[in-house]
Amino acid sequence: MTATASGGGVVRLHRLTMIDEDDGVMVGRPDTASYALFPPEGAEALRMLDSGATVAAVAEWYRHTCEETLDVDDFLGTLDELGFLRAEGEPAPVRPRVRWRRLGRWTFSRPAWLCYVALLVAAVAAMVRDDSLRPSYHQVFFTDHLALIPLTMTAVQIPCILVHEAFHALAGRRLGLPSTLRISRRLYFIVAETRLDSLLSVPRRRRYLPFLAGMLADVLIICAMTLLAPALRGTALPAWCPALCLATAFSCVLRLLWQLMFYLQTDLYFVMANALRCSDLHNATRSYLRTLLRRLLRRPVAEPDEQWTDRDRAMARVYAPFLVAGYGFSLGSLLWAALPATVHFGTLLVDRFRGGASTSGVVDAVSFLGLTALQFGLLGYIAVRDRRAGRTSPQGALG
Repeated sequence: MTATASGGGVVRLHRLTMIDEDDGVMVGRPDTASYALFPPEGAEALRMLDSGATVAAVAEWYRHTCEETLDVDDFLGTLDELGFLRAEGEPAPVRPRVRWRRLGRWTFSRPAWLCYVALLVAAVAAMVRDDSLRPSYHQVFFTDHLALIPLTMTAVQIPCILVHEAFHALAGRRLGLPSTLRISRRLYFIVAETRLDSLLSVPRRRRYLPFLAGMLADVLIICAMTLLAPALRGTALPAWCPALCLATAFSCVLRLLWQLMFYLQTDLYFVMANALRCSDLHNATRSYLRTLLRRLLRRPVAEPDEQWTDRDRAMARVYAPFLVAGYGFSLGSLLWAALPATVHFGTLLVDRFRGGASTSGVVDAVSFLGLTALQFGLLGYIAVRDRRAGRTSPQGALG
């Protein structure tokens, strides 16, 4: 919505959205991703300003309605800091056209969902018939050349990650919401993040699909690779081709398990926060757990932090078990896949360095170690970059 006025205490506003929340009204400017939670009276004051009412008239209405004086300077200063005020002569921004919106609608249409269900049923049936198609860490070792494993897996993961993030973006763009993509990290994981801050411009019930769309993409890739692997067996292609399909599927399984690590603020975390109608559930829960631990240790407890809403603090008790369980999922996935695969890699490296391997085998092992060091170096670079920028995972960042 855009206010149009020409003086006499009338202010101009940029196009704003207003979504009712439990603790107030989420007012935002989608074109700059600037959002703030206003009390209902503050949101109504904005609506009056938007309709052309003067600041004096709004202040008088506020005094009669709330039985207190509106601090006009503070109110207008807040609007200016948020970028909601439009300067004299500044044209109202035209709502940008969101590209790929039609593709987003088609991707999540009823015919598309029928295809997705059919693909899932076929893949599950194939796994039931052939246990070699079921996920296992052994599928990572699709070749005897160790250096080729990280190189090839990185190469095949790039399109898989792009599909994951594209599903996030398309689910938002079908609603007319813009998105951006960046590379970041969660703990020691390098991730791609889709920024969908404008999700705050739509009702909560419409946010679930954008949150879960990436996981849907992972499931579809797993199903497709599971069905492609047996189809390639017995063809003229090398034997490692169907094995690579299963390795790709297994890596997507790991990415699905990663979503259960709630403490990393994964896609499922945003689903949970949205369902519980919270704005900063993660940090409120961490504060609750720190307070609980200090009480158990009989140490002084700090005063409650007012930066979180009453809803966040109340729901922190509900979400706390999920946050703790996330560490359990981390440990479980480590014991199920990461640790056995690492031990197997280590055994192969030791065997080759003991002198029982050919020169090419030693070179292969050294190359593998170099690639592993490069990966951790990249992780360190991203960590330093984010620390210098003071960057954290925002509410709208989906990985």
